Amino acid sequence: HHLVCDRWSQILFVRELVALYRAGLEGRPAALPELGLRYVDYAAWQDRWMSPERVGEQLAYWKDRLAGAPAALELPTDRPRPAVQTWRGARLSHPLNKALVDGCQALARETGGTLFMVLAAALAVVLGRQAGSADVLLGTPIAGRGRTELEGLVGFFVNTLVLRVALAG
Repeated sequence: HHLVCDRWSQILFVRELVALYRAGLEGRPAALPELGLRYVDYAAWQDRWMSPERVGEQLAYWKDRLAGAPAALELPTDRPRPAVQTWRGARLSHPLNKALVDGCQALARETGGTLFMVLAAALAVVLGRQAGSADVLLGTPIAGRGRTELEGLVGFFVNTLVLRVALAG
């Protein structure tokens, strides 16, 4: 099993581990900053925030934004899609060369965007072209740490955001 954790929580954990280790080596009591909020407090706040009315508003918003979207991209694959989705998959990593990344960063600067925006748009174009679709949905993780009180807190705050990319025109 893998420990599911966002990058910021990993950084916080390592910082605290190093501070505790140094204190132990130096024979002094460990002193970590006092937390203003615990993860259980965040969970309780989120539970209160997600009232039935707010859930209804969010559901209506996303139904409107995703109306008419394809249920799945029909990509050419080496085997047929299973009748029942299994969620089994794999990860493929491929480093991008420096010239490509530099070019993408330059494009991002020229268009007032970010490197993420350029790469997400490029992925959507490739997927749309392969599937023959001008409407592509991408799922991307977002940090979910919109409050300053959460910055020093280790916890899984990640959520998934749907990016709908219209490729027509």
